[in-house]
Amino acid sequence: MGMCVMAAAIFASGTWLEWIIQPSSWLVILQVALGLGFVIFVHELGHFLVAKACGVKCEKFFLGFDVGGMKLASFKWGETEYGIGALPLGGYVKMLGQDDNPAAAAEEAHRARAALESGDLPAEPTSDPHPAWDPRSYPAQSVPERMAIISAGVIMNVIFAVLMASLALGLGVREMTCELSSVRPGGAAWRAGLRTGDQITAIGGRKNPIFTDLRNGVTLGDAVKGVEFTIHRPADESTRAVTLHPDTDLGVPTVGVTSPFSITLPSDLTAGLPGSAGKAEPPLEAGDTIRAVDGTPVKTYAELIAALSRQPFKAAQVSVERRAKPGQAAEKVMVTVPPQAVRTTGLVMTAGPIKAVQDESPAAAAGLKPGDLITAIDGEPVGDPLVLDQRLRDMAGKKVTLTLDRAGAAVEVELEPRVVSWIEDPRWPSSPVSLSAIGAALRVDATVAAVEVGSPAAQAGIQSGDRVVRVAFVEPDQKAPAADAGLDLTEKSPSWPYVASVLQQVREGTKLVLEVESAADAGEGSGKRRTVELTAQNADDQFVVDRGLVFEPVYEIVRAGSFFDALSRGSRKAMENLSLVYRFLHKLTSNQISPRLLGGPIEIAKQAGKSAEEGFSHFLLFLTMLSANLAVVNFLPIPVLDGGHMVFLVYEWIRGKPPSEKVVAVLSYLGLALILSLMMFVFGLDLGLIPRR
Repeated sequence: MGMCVMAAAIFASGTWLEWIIQPSSWLVILQVALGLGFVIFVHELGHFLVAKACGVKCEKFFLGFDVGGMKLASFKWGETEYGIGALPLGGYVKMLGQDDNPAAAAEEAHRARAALESGDLPAEPTSDPHPAWDPRSYPAQSVPERMAIISAGVIMNVIFAVLMASLALGLGVREMTCELSSVRPGGAAWRAGLRTGDQITAIGGRKNPIFTDLRNGVTLGDAVKGVEFTIHRPADESTRAVTLHPDTDLGVPTVGVTSPFSITLPSDLTAGLPGSAGKAEPPLEAGDTIRAVDGTPVKTYAELIAALSRQPFKAAQVSVERRAKPGQAAEKVMVTVPPQAVRTTGLVMTAGPIKAVQDESPAAAAGLKPGDLITAIDGEPVGDPLVLDQRLRDMAGKKVTLTLDRAGAAVEVELEPRVVSWIEDPRWPSSPVSLSAIGAALRVDATVAAVEVGSPAAQAGIQSGDRVVRVAFVEPDQKAPAADAGLDLTEKSPSWPYVASVLQQVREGTKLVLEVESAADAGEGSGKRRTVELTAQNADDQFVVDRGLVFEPVYEIVRAGSFFDALSRGSRKAMENLSLVYRFLHKLTSNQISPRLLGGPIEIAKQAGKSAEEGFSHFLLFLTMLSANLAVVNFLPIPVLDGGHMVFLVYEWIRGKPPSEKVVAVLSYLGLALILSLMMFVFGLDLGLIPRR
């Protein structure tokens, strides 16, 4: 009883084989196997204990399924065989007279009837004990007793979830705060005017949220009515309420924000810093904390970016507090970080129409609308859309005339670009390019509008009208991109701003491998493509604001103040997890989110491994989520699952007799087919046989 089916709303990263063959993953796999096994054990233990309390004989208690008698280990203690089956997809308790296999259940019913030596038998067992059934068999118990046995597994999982969450919050959990380091151009947060340094103080009525609450609130929020946010901006001490309508163009609901950054470099810098930060003199070290830039004190990432954005073309004098070494005190070091020129290929891509306009921006005030096509700036051609924002920033505080093509008609508008001291980063595939100086997001197609003379693209033979359909990066120590590496650039998702953004972060000497359709053969699916390689060059008048600096996230410790506080918080956390699973399933069945977000055993193991790396408390919270997942999924009204059994029992309780054996058998086989199909689907996702987009 209690076939355990698990499906989590988690994302894949990298290939499963790469992850499994890493020795560092083996201990994680062992931890996950033990944790997962314990969650299943708790579920089946609930069935087992209540069955015993009702006097039912339990013939087997197995973790995993011993299909065809195949098992890893087993022993018999008393009347019960305990063991581990060879198929690690759940667990079960086999009770006398009960079987999840419809054919075996029918066979048991016939056996019981034949065992009666005299008297007439009803066509089917009734809800009251009958002499045809062994008094210690499952069918011989009353409906309320069988309901208690069926529901015990789910109840135990809920209790386990509460205890694990309470223990985690009693020990203390390190969680990311709900501040923003950047926003995605054109995304929901960007459209509402959110920016670097903003703090989310409430989500849908939940105060003081952590970043996990942000992800859950957006993924499972109401996409039609939107999600209510309260935003505090430390820069001007303002607070406002906004309603964000999550975007779904990336395959999962998102508002387009990145997690908070501190001003402390990561503890592990073995790979070095990218960009000009890796060329700082003296070199920056792991754990360094930046305290000032060019004499201006900085306390947050937003203040750091604002300081660096003032003169990105000059070397920055950065005051660093260096972590104390054994036997030494912490010291202050002055570090010179050179400017970082933007890497460019010489490709001028085609500027598309405006995709979104930011609230309360110069563009909104001037009446710009999505669909408008910018054709000129102060009478000059638009040129490269990737440098258009810098042109507008250089005009901050001055009146600028934009010429627009609006539905075929020429329109001129006047606006005043603003000073920008934050980051709007297109590091999401399909992102438009941000014109942050005016508050507009511009689509950029992957069709070449022009090629700069003497540039890497010109030397590679790319011509105006060609279309880039695929991009891959080849590091200096690589000969060719991996077979599964690269990004397709389609009409729906051209992604060129994303490619240009990634280009600024890769190691020096990294090559771009482009698949190009010539102008004569352009059109997706034509099949006539050529591959070109090129190495980017540095631009003379464009610079990267953050200079390749990377930082640790901003964390806070969430810890209960007492035993009862931990129990209260743990109960709320467990109930939240149960609610999240129900909401996820509702959105899944109503086609609001993609079933490709599901994860099977391999993805669950990877996510559990990440939780284990973040600390024991995080691993306990992962088990909380998994236990809640198991409780909800196993109580769905699907035959062969606990919820299906409960439906049959409710029917029997109302009618006074169980449903027909034939009906139960047919429905059970359908339920089994559904479960097996789900398992095959999530395994296909895990193994990469089914793409997640």
